[in-house]
Amino acid sequence: MIAPGLSDMKLGSSMLGSGEGLIRLVKGCPCYKEFGDEKVCVNNDDVQPISSISIDPTFFGRMSSREGLDEFRSSNESMCYLLISLDEQNGRAYCVSQGKQLKINNRDVLASDIQEALQFVGTRDISTDGVVCSSCLYKYLVTLSSVFSNMLSDVERSEAIRAYVRRTAVKIAMNLEKGPKEEDLKDDEALQRLVRKHITELVRLKAELASLILKVKTRSESQDLLSLCEQYKLLTRLYTVFLFQVLTLGEADDEQVALGLLKFMVGVAGRTVDLNDKIREKTQELEESGKIPEWVRSLLEKHASVRKRNEQRFLNLARVLSQV
Repeated sequence: MIAPGLSDMKLGSSMLGSGEGLIRLVKGCPCYKEFGDEKVCVNNDDVQPISSISIDPTFFGRMSSREGLDEFRSSNESMCYLLISLDEQNGRAYCVSQGKQLKINNRDVLASDIQEALQFVGTRDISTDGVVCSSCLYKYLVTLSSVFSNMLSDVERSEAIRAYVRRTAVKIAMNLEKGPKEEDLKDDEALQRLVRKHITELVRLKAELASLILKVKTRSESQDLLSLCEQYKLLTRLYTVFLFQVLTLGEADDEQVALGLLKFMVGVAGRTVDLNDKIREKTQELEESGKIPEWVRSLLEKHASVRKRNEQRFLNLARVLSQV
């Protein structure tokens, strides 16, 4: 374990407490991921869009145990402090903002895994505010620790895995965009152009939904109607995250990392399917009660069309990816 002091400062971490109650706080989290402008948490193999802030560990003073951090948990489940605690007593890693144990691939993330990962993080991997490169921590966990040991392939399967990653990316792009033929997407640059074009359109749609939400609030419409609009915005965010994952998948140069990313894509696809169900149910409920004003209906029409077009595609994708 790295002793507290100058090396800890360089690695964006600090020690709190003493003796048996010793805990360690690390700025950065292997479950935090950025896809373009979207930030998500993939703890416990789920995908939760989040808002993040960076908090200095010294804010928490001297704690004798991890439980002392409980009072600092956020009541907002989408809030991330970009801070994890390492419990020296049970050897586990925890999210400070939510108080949850960190799990990846249905395995506990061990404090020793994080401590060892920090040994491989260079000063260039730390931002100006001291946050350790979260993707660096994640990459260490899936390549050098036991987190994904049951998914690691034999050397003989390396080429087959790379081929599968490529085929998956092509199918995803074709499922999310009208027009292209598979032979048109054999070139990596063509695939990336197609995906980035779709991302640009989603960013525009998300801005439209943000404006609609503001109008619904200003006109004091029902909470159910506001919830429906916010669900559409969340769905657009998930589409964007998924497409950025497609781009990242195409750039993955390591089989284990690619497999880990595919697993998280399963989570995004599944969350998208669940959200589609909720939107459909909420829309039907509001229509039956006549609570969707015409001005809202007309603005949602385009977004509803996108949702319906993608719904079955994501359902199919969830089924295919769940076999990874």
